Amino acid sequence: MENSEFPALYRSAGKLSEASQRKFFRALIAHLVFLTTAAALSVVNHPSSYAALTQAVVMLAALACSIYLFSTRPEKIWYSARALAESIKTLSWRYVCKAEPFQTADEVSRAAFVKKLKDVLKQNIDLAGKFTDHLDEAQLTSAMEKHRADSLEMRKKRYRDCRISDQLSWYTEKSRVNGNKAAIFFATLIVLNVLAILFALGKISYPAAPYWPTDIFIAAGACVLTWMQAKRFSELSAAYALAAVEINLVSLDALKPQTLEEFSEFVGDAENAFSREHTQWVARKDR
Repeated sequence: MENSEFPALYRSAGKLSEASQRKFFRALIAHLVFLTTAAALSVVNHPSSYAALTQAVVMLAALACSIYLFSTRPEKIWYSARALAESIKTLSWRYVCKAEPFQTADEVSRAAFVKKLKDVLKQNIDLAGKFTDHLDEAQLTSAMEKHRADSLEMRKKRYRDCRISDQLSWYTEKSRVNGNKAAIFFATLIVLNVLAILFALGKISYPAAPYWPTDIFIAAGACVLTWMQAKRFSELSAAYALAAVEINLVSLDALKPQTLEEFSEFVGDAENAFSREHTQWVARKDR
């Protein structure tokens, strides 16, 4: 299903998650840039009040970024909003597939779905107060009702192609990308540390030479390490690879269910697998 076919609450949470993620990484990048700039100014050590003032301003800017990150915790909003969006996505797929707990008559399931959305909203009432988009749009879309009314074979095919295959492609690609980035940033970290060591050794041999950039490479290495810890490339690559394998195994049974009850159980098991991976990742990020 397209994003526009999901409940407005899903799209609101997704927008908030994306916006908070951008705020977090922009503030973190600014903080790291300011710290590296301050280290560079320290190395140059120009004997003037203007240079000292510039360095003080840069350090104040770095401090402001730290205070912003600590006080607003945009990453917490990012994780929570993403978890909310994924929960609603799972409920929506269960509903359109007539899977548990929405395998009953349409009117009963419709009321149960709305109640589930209300319960999720109550559990995230503080988060909901930050929503700015899609506030007046439908929570139970006409597309969802149309998909739910399709035949069992159509629902099986849609779930296989638009949910399982989509998730498998997403996790596979994310695992590959994060694995590549982990290797690149680790190599960069090694190079920066080696350069810092070489310049430190050079200063031993030539102590009178000015402007040894050792501190710049040390600061740059610390920034790369901080970025790697924030992004968790290696951990994400492993988690996504494991999820891809599990989803691939789930896909083998996608067309096996022959009855409404079997398909309901299959979708329930598959959605539990998707939710388990995401919940575990959010829990790791919240440590």
